[in-house]
Amino acid sequence: MPQREIEGEFLMGWPDRKRPALTERTDMEGRVVAAQAPVLDLEGLITPTDLSYIHAQLEMPDPIHPQDWSFSVTGEVEHLVQFTLEDLQKLPGRTVRAVTECAGNDTDFFDYLRDGGQKPSRASKWDLAAFARLREMSTDGTMQTSDLDVPGGFMGRLSAGEFTGVPLAAVLEKAGVKPGAVSVRLEGFDRGKPDDLVQYRSAGTTDIEIADTGIINYGKALPMEKALHPDTILAWAQNGEYLRHVHGAPVRLIVPGWSGNWWVKWIQEVEVMDHMPDLYFQTHYFIYADSPDDPDGEMLTTLGVKAVITNPRDEDSPLPAGSHSVRGLAWSGRGAISGVDVSADGGQTWQQAHIEEPRERWLWVRWSYLWEVEEPGQYRIMARATDEEGRVQPQTKWNFQRKHFDGIVPVDVAIT
Repeated sequence: MPQREIEGEFLMGWPDRKRPALTERTDMEGRVVAAQAPVLDLEGLITPTDLSYIHAQLEMPDPIHPQDWSFSVTGEVEHLVQFTLEDLQKLPGRTVRAVTECAGNDTDFFDYLRDGGQKPSRASKWDLAAFARLREMSTDGTMQTSDLDVPGGFMGRLSAGEFTGVPLAAVLEKAGVKPGAVSVRLEGFDRGKPDDLVQYRSAGTTDIEIADTGIINYGKALPMEKALHPDTILAWAQNGEYLRHVHGAPVRLIVPGWSGNWWVKWIQEVEVMDHMPDLYFQTHYFIYADSPDDPDGEMLTTLGVKAVITNPRDEDSPLPAGSHSVRGLAWSGRGAISGVDVSADGGQTWQQAHIEEPRERWLWVRWSYLWEVEEPGQYRIMARATDEEGRVQPQTKWNFQRKHFDGIVPVDVAIT
């Protein structure tokens, strides 16, 4: 069994463990635009800020000093209101602990469970050289569907944090929402042209037609019910410190239970609307549909229910006979986890795992199961979660953009 936690450098005078690190991708100017979180290597419930995943849908914007920043509330409101950070901090605050997961996290497992073949590894890292070659091919028009399979491209896009700010509802109350309001559009000051390569990789094919939007700002329109939920907040802090630029500073939106594309960063405008607008990242990308031509496509919102095994891993095989701790994480987009079941025989029988406290509505839980195994052979370990609404993993069916994966991914180990 490989030893993952070896001694690293001395830290404050004492030998430390080898420390996990982000796997980063940068743009042409060397700025970090995406990073995978080393979730498998972490303990506890809160992902350290240094290790939280990063993803910019458009170009990474230039920073704005908090003292130079403000945003306006416009649209279907009684009066226009402008807020500075100091104004927000005068309102009654709220802290929310939640998992944020990219809609495209674990995408490659959809095809694995449907079609078979070689199982992707959650331990894989981005092949940065392969990404660079793919970017060149997408630019010069030579890219083919067969070129899209880049190892590790869709793993580690999740983390969990403690976010401090103010409910969006409190901000809207100051402006006075008019009757008949349907949605709240939030816009960031990040701009750019949506990357065709992202959609090609999401769908796993270059044979799709992509809307040409030109240069746009990133934006999403929350239905009023979700916008007014007390846990939907405009946050200025993460894990006890002010937000960092790559995570959306000075202020970002937190939408617990919904995938990360809703968590709009770098807020510059809030508009109350009497309809649901046609937004690229809501009606063209980040949708549930059976095919690009499916007329019944709908916008992605709530995450499914999901358990992930963090120990052991496929890469740990073979293991000696005896006692082994099967451990992992579980979370849901609709409520606290109520149960996790573990199978060591490929799903033929299931046993209840121990779930650690606390069990919070939006945060994941740690779970464990003591596996006693004496017979040598090949074993397939599986875990499935149930949430407080009674939803049992998996909830999300295959869709052509392969979003919101919550399938049951086995771990295969040999016992010697």
